[in-house]
Parts: sequence; structure tokens; C-alpha cells
Amino acid sequence: MRTLTLIILICFVLPGAVAQELLKIRKVTFKGNSTISSSKLEEELTIKSAGKLGERYFGKEADRFTMPVYEENLERLRSIYQKEGFLNVTFGKPTLKVTASNRLKLTFHIDEGPPVKLEEVNYQVDSIEGYQHFFDKKLQRKVRLQSHLKINKRFRDEWFYADKSFINEEVNNLGYAYAQVNYKLHVDTLSNKAFLTWLIIKDKPTYFGEIEVQGNERVPTKKVMKQLRFKAGDAWSKFAIDESQKQIYNLGMFRVASIKSLMSDDKPDTLSTLVVLKEAPRLTSRFGVGYGREDKFRVFGEAQYMSIITKTGRVNVLAKHSALEPYNFQLNFTQPAVVFPFNSFSVNPFLRKQDEPAYTAVRQGVNFTFLQHFTERFNSSINFYYEDVSSDSTLVSPQKMALGGDSESSNYSKSGVAVGFVFSNGMPRLDPVTGYSLAINIKRNGTLIEESIPFYRSLVEFKNYLGLKQGLTFAYKVKMGLAFMSQSDDLVPLEERFYAGGSYSVRGWGRAQLGPKDASGQPLGGNSLLEGSVEARYLLTPKIVLAVFSDAGNVWKSSFDYRLNDLHYAAGFSVRFKTPIGPVGLDFARPVFEQENTWQVHFNIGNPF
Repeated sequence: MRTLTLIILICFVLPGAVAQELLKIRKVTFKGNSTISSSKLEEELTIKSAGKLGERYFGKEADRFTMPVYEENLERLRSIYQKEGFLNVTFGKPTLKVTASNRLKLTFHIDEGPPVKLEEVNYQVDSIEGYQHFFDKKLQRKVRLQSHLKINKRFRDEWFYADKSFINEEVNNLGYAYAQVNYKLHVDTLSNKAFLTWLIIKDKPTYFGEIEVQGNERVPTKKVMKQLRFKAGDAWSKFAIDESQKQIYNLGMFRVASIKSLMSDDKPDTLSTLVVLKEAPRLTSRFGVGYGREDKFRVFGEAQYMSIITKTGRVNVLAKHSALEPYNFQLNFTQPAVVFPFNSFSVNPFLRKQDEPAYTAVRQGVNFTFLQHFTERFNSSINFYYEDVSSDSTLVSPQKMALGGDSESSNYSKSGVAVGFVFSNGMPRLDPVTGYSLAINIKRNGTLIEESIPFYRSLVEFKNYLGLKQGLTFAYKVKMGLAFMSQSDDLVPLEERFYAGGSYSVRGWGRAQLGPKDASGQPLGGNSLLEGSVEARYLLTPKIVLAVFSDAGNVWKSSFDYRLNDLHYAAGFSVRFKTPIGPVGLDFARPVFEQENTWQVHFNIGNPF
């Protein structure tokens, strides 16, 4: 009856549509969906919508409206809502509107109704053993806090299955490899309440047995065994296996590292474990060329040689050239798992020339770096460094007086320590649409060699990515820098100062063109930096991204000198193409609120932030 009513409705609202040709769907919208976003609902539909412009220029193909298609997608929406805990969702008659270009706009009307909420959750072990006796207090707290389903909160199928898997894994980690988790679920549809009991069948305890390592040729077996979080005789644990696999990968020696306990239908209590490895090639190389608005033609080559000096050490040789770096030669020796499984130590001698708008400098020295991976998202580093600098600009006299040298000299040494922290959960990594990142770097120069130029330098950068709807991302960043000499009020050395303007800064200006300048217009840089950017990115086609953005920022000569009324602003747009290595595109920007508002064009590989 409802189908017949809708057909009659279509015949009146869309004159000639049924008799002549079914209309193509221009747009699909939703009303009444306060809990589930329109973008998520649209993702689940099989209906494809598009305008004439999208079909003609971007290869989109719109579906034609038919009642079977509408009914099919109505059931899909009903299923989505029921999985989200809305068992009593209902749908009103659709709104059908014909556009001037003879296309159809379809609107679904949704009455979500009250959701089912979790009223009670219980745990039962082997029908007789109490949950409190089986799980200690620490594990009880972990299960309570990390379970997705909460008392008096909406019951969602996704959370239910995630909790089932989570509880099963926690029982496995107690040494019960054959454990199973079942459930009893009662839903009162009148009161919209759910009552859940987890039925844990732990089966017999299991232990790690003999451990065999296969596939390693250059890396000794004892090096691999050192990365394992378990040994023969330990209680079996899936967590120990997963962590061991991560630690083996952290060595950087293997393309494949698989750990599997050998289970069988007769359920032995001692499980043999097989570690299957595939080593990475001993010698690898990379080569690339490109062009950028600021660095012009650029080229790089890198070679890596594995299992050198130590059985797990590796050496990288890197050479780069661009207009900003006429030459950059680096040798890097890395030794993973020095003290802990997830850290590494590297020695990095280097020689590089920088040809920046503000200065030209030749730098040579060595870095000693400890890198610690706390999690996949959180890393830290501590770097001890020494370098000699030959600059085309002289140091100011108070700095040279501290060094006891000639004020006209442009050669000096630096040494000190730098500490960095990075947290990032943006996904996907090369082109985030959700998540955020926070990077903090603090440098103290003059720590290792007393007569070295004493200064402090710190930089903090925060980035955030918000997926507003399918294909639309809002991103913003804030960057703040501070530097100061510890024995004077002068500027820090030129190569350590902050500069603003350019592809990855305020895009309405050229590189380093914001901030203090000398009488000839040469950038001087400064001890204080403040920048911010906002950007809206829209996925026009699967490969083309359009973006509009606004940037603000400035550099000030003095330390602790941040003037919000002295910021410079820019606005513009961008066209980017998605590639396997990230977006590639052009940014067009110009200053706003300025007398000079010439357009700047920046070519970028990767998003500006």
C-alpha cells in the first residue's frame, strides 16, 4: 500500500517523469537525523547522486529514481539505525523536488525514536566461578574502563562486538588460549533497556613451549630471541606475541615477522611457537627529482646498507641538492634496541650548505641521537650535537665578546642538547582527515662546550583535523617559537632564528619575507614567532582536492615579544592531486589588509600542514 501511495505521489509531483523518463538524482538529504550524521548515512546508501557539471567534467554518474531503489535504501537506513540502538526508528514520506535542470532532489524524513540503553551488565566464568575471583582488581578496573558499553548509555552493535573481542583477548592473556566468550542478551522493547551477561568459558590453562625461529640469515637467532616478550614455560599470552612482533619489526631488519603458536583440535596445554621471518634486502637505494617554487630544481639520492658493524646496525648515505641547499651530505649509522626494544641510537656526521633569503651558511658537525618509541603515536628524542658554522653574516659584538673573538669573524662553533616530543594520531598518515598532532622541541646550546654560543630555542606546533562530512575536512594549526641568548639580549645566530612567509608558513609572502629587515630589505629573522592557519579541504573527485585557506603570522626581533595586533594575514585557494606519496598541488595566496597584495604561487608535495 505504501509503495502504491509513493508511486501516485511521484506521478503528481514529477509530471511526465514516469510516463517519459525517470529523473536522475541530483542530491540526497536527510531530516530528523540528530544522532547519526548525514555524511555517515549517505555513505551507506547505494544511491549515487550528481549534477550535470559533475557528470560532464568529473566522471560522476547519477542513478535514476525508482521505487525499488528507494525501498532498498530505506531498509539499509533502518538496519543502520537498529545497529546504533534505535529499534523503533520510523520513516516518513520522502520529499521529491525537481530542479530547474530537470534533476531530482530526494529527502529522507527520519524519526529516530528513543534508543535502547544498557541497564545492567554481568560476568559469569564457567557457570560456577565468580568474576571477582577470576579477574584481579586491576584487570576488573581495566575491563570496566576500556569497555565501550556503559551503564545508562546507548547500546550499539559495534561496541558490543568490540567488547566481546576485548574480553576474550584479556582472558587469552591470562594463559587461556582456548577461552571463549559468549553472552546472554535480553532487550525490553517497551522500556528500551538491555540486560547483558558475558559468559566466559576459560577452558584449561596453556603455556609457551618450544620456540623455533625460521628465515633469518644475517641476523643471529639470539638477537631475535632477545626481542621476544616470552620464553618457554611462560603462561601463554596473545599480548606477549603481538608485542614481540612489534619489537622484531623495530629492528628494521625484516620485511616479514610472523609469530604463531601451533594449536590443534586436541588442545595441548603446551604450545610450540614458530617465528617466521623474511629479511629485508641488505642494500637498497632511492633516487628522486622534483621542482618547487622556493627550492627550484631538487634532487636526492640515498643508499642503505644493513647488518654492518653490528649484526643489526645499518648505515644510510644521503646526498641532496636544491636552490635552498646547494649541497647536503649525511652519513647516518643507526643501532636499534640499544637499551630497550623500542629505542635506537644513531650517529650522524653531516656537511651542508644553506642558501636562504636571509643568509648563506656552511654547517658541518655530528649528531648523537637517542630515539624512544613509547607507542605508535608517541615518540621522543634527545640529541647531543656539535657543529662548526661558516656564515656570510657577522655575529653581533656581544656574542663575539662572549666567545673572546673578533666581531668581524663569521666562523663559530655550536654544541648542546635538543629534546623533542611528538604525538600524532592523525589518519591516514599522509593525508589526515581526523586526529591531531603536537610537536615540541627544546634546544639548549652551550651545554657541552662552555665557550659555545649560549642560547635557548623552543618550538611548539599543534595541528588538528576535523572530518565534517564525507569528502570535507577542516584543518588548522598553531605554531609558536621562542629563542633567547642566555648572556645577552641579542638575536641568536642567523641559522637558529625564526623566519615567516613561504609555502609552509604564511603563504601570501615569499620565503622569510615577513618580520624584521635591514636597510637593504634583507630578512633579519627574530627571536619570537607566532603563526596560525585554517584550511577547508573538499574532495571534488577521488583524485582532486580543492582547498581554501587563511594564514596569519609574524616574526619579532625581541624574545617574548608576541603582538597580536601586529600579525599579517593572507588568504587563498589550492588545487591538489592525491598520489600514493601524499597530495601534490599549487597554492595561490595573497596578503589581505596590506597595501601590497601580489599573488604568491607555491608548489607543494604534501599538505602544508
